[in-house]
Formats: sequence, structure tokens, C-alpha cells
Amino acid sequence: MTNPDAAGRRRALGLVSLAVLLASSTWFSGTAAAPVLKKTWDLSDVQASWLTIAVQLGFIAGTFIFALLNLADVFKSRRVFFFSALAGAVFNAAFALFSRGLGPAVFLRFLTGLTLAGVYPVGMKIVAQWYRRGLGWGLGVMVGALTLGTALPYLILALGGVVRWRVWVSAASGLAVVGGLIVRYVLGDGPYLGQAARFDFRAAFRLFGHRPFLLQSLGYFGHMGELYALWSLGGFFIAARFIGRRPLAPETVSLLMFAVVAAGTAGCVLGGLLSRRRGARTVALSSLSVSAICGLLSSLIFTLQGTLFVLVMLVWGAAAVADSAQFSALAAEACPAEYTGTALTIQNGIGFAVTVISIPLVARLGQIAGWRWAFTALAIGPVLGALALSRLKTLRSADDRMGFRERSSNTGLR
Repeated sequence: MTNPDAAGRRRALGLVSLAVLLASSTWFSGTAAAPVLKKTWDLSDVQASWLTIAVQLGFIAGTFIFALLNLADVFKSRRVFFFSALAGAVFNAAFALFSRGLGPAVFLRFLTGLTLAGVYPVGMKIVAQWYRRGLGWGLGVMVGALTLGTALPYLILALGGVVRWRVWVSAASGLAVVGGLIVRYVLGDGPYLGQAARFDFRAAFRLFGHRPFLLQSLGYFGHMGELYALWSLGGFFIAARFIGRRPLAPETVSLLMFAVVAAGTAGCVLGGLLSRRRGARTVALSSLSVSAICGLLSSLIFTLQGTLFVLVMLVWGAAAVADSAQFSALAAEACPAEYTGTALTIQNGIGFAVTVISIPLVARLGQIAGWRWAFTALAIGPVLGALALSRLKTLRSADDRMGFRERSSNTGLR
């Protein structure tokens, strides 16, 4: 006979994952449209990268606002998700309908990123409210859905959206509304919801005084230094690989990028499964190691025969994001239960701040040294992240020495 609690968790995980997939479709809509906007608005590679950077900056600003005000912990998570998804849909639709140049587009992408701070980290907290054990698995499925949502704009472009980008970007806003409605009106509260936290402006800062939380965060920051540069600039790397031989059409490049990003969905789910036996730390460390190797060997990967080149890029795409959910599980384990939302949000915010450095840096290296050599820099983040994570031997929740009350056995995530 099926355990009702297990069935309820599976249903909740499916609903949250679907909602995150739909709401995150606004995230990379500007990045996927970059190839056509680059031609239409006569943009350089660096200028086109700002369509992604602006979203990252907005997300960073949003996460700091959410973390400092403890919004995801003081207010009910499902309501925060709902209103954030709706606001993101509005700003994304404005980008599609009213942008006529880079300046307005960047501003509206920034506002879209601002609202996503109430979608991704809050979605992770909602998953944590349903799982006492196996959080790495639950987050692996949810982050896999986010990854697939990130990949969808590339698929739309590959299917012909390159000449109708305003239409499908607007459609992404409709999907975000549906995602918000699912969380607000279809999904219920999890059994480990707990009480609302009291407002504590210093909570986000004190978390980093706890060594386990600090070390796993440093690992996450290294992971982020690679991931979004690969996602946003991988199309340039792939296109450059075939220049002078058999140049690829923009639609083909978009299709390959969809495959590379979507491979991360399989990576997240596989990482979640492995975390049940090996633990989140082992999975994250292994993923960082594979990413580091791919980055260090990227100039050789660039010279591989076409089919083999694509296969290696798929492996890289899977490994680059497989550790993301595991870092979130580690963060949830290492923080006080009542400030889980704040912990996940501040970690995400700083991680995305790293991408604001890595994306233009790699784009600039691509212009100066060529795309064959630019992606070697992507190894820096995983190497540094792996070094920090390798020093994390035990994982204990934050205690009274940080000024937090110790997590009780009734509310702890184990």
C-alpha cells in the first residue's frame, strides 16, 4: 500500500518542479534572443552578454533585499513565489513588447531578475518544507526543472523563433503566470513548514560565521563562476568551433545549446539519486572535479571531431549543474531551520554576483584570444570551489555561538 506521506511528497515535488520550470522560462529569454538582437541592434559579443548580465544583477539585488528583510522566512513562501512570478511575467512581457534598443532591454531584464529572487530560492525552501530526509534528491529534481526551463528558449529559437522573438518571449510570461498559480492555489503547505521567523537584519551576515556554511558556500561560488558563463556564452564557443569548416546556422547553434543546457536536467536528477547513497558533499565535489577537467581541457575539446565535440559538451553541461542542488541541500543542513529561506537566498545572491564577473571576463577573453582559449578560464571556479569543499569534513547546523537558537530535532532537515 502506498504511503500517503510519500505520495504527498511526490505530488508536491512534481508541482513545485513544474511551477519553477514555468516561472524560470523568463530567466534566459533575453539570452536566447541574443543572436537575433545582436544582428538587429548591431551589438558586439560583450554588449549582447548584457542581456544575461542584467538579469543576474537584478537577481543579485533581489536576493540581497529578500535576505536582509528575511522575506522568504517572515512571509508564507507560497505567496512570495506567486507574487514574484506574476511580477516577473509583467517585466518580461514589457521587454518583449516595448524594447527597441539595448538600454531599455537591459533595464527590463534587470527588473525581471529582481523578481526571480522570489522564485528560485523560495522554490527550494518550499521543497525543504516537504522533506526531512532526502533533500538532495528533492532539490535535484527541482533544480533539474529549473535547468530545463532555462534551456527552453534555446529550443524555441531552434524551431524558428529567431525571427519571432517577441512572440515567444511574451509566451514565456504566460508560462510564468501559470507557474505562480500552481504554487499559490494548487500546492498546499508542507508538513515541515514550521513557524514564521522573526525579522533579523543581521541573520544573513551571521550565517557566514559558521564554518560549515562558509565552506560549502565557497564551493557554490566557484560552481557559479563556471555555470552561467557556460550557459550564456556556450553558443559562441560552439559556433566558433565550426567557423571555416561548415558554419552552423543560428538555429542549429541554438539547438545544440538547448541540448547542452538540458543535459543538466539529467545531471541534477542523477546527482540527486547519487546523493542518497554518497551524500551531497561527495556528489558536489565530484561534479566540480569533472567541470574543472572540462575547463582545463577546453582548448583540446574545441579541436575534437564534430560528433565527439558535441558529446563532450553534453557531459560538461550535465556536470556543470549537477552540484547546484547539492550545495543548496548542504546550505539547508548547515543553517538554522527558521532561516532556511534567508540562507538559500543570500548564498544564491552572492553566487550570482560571481557570474557578473565571470561572464564578461570570458566574453572579453573570447574577443581577445579567441573562443578556443577563452573557456579555459571556466576551470578557475570549479578548482577553487573543490578546494574549499574538500575542507568540509563534517556538517553541523548553526548553534548559539552564532547568535541563533540551535535547531531542534523536530524542525531540522536531515
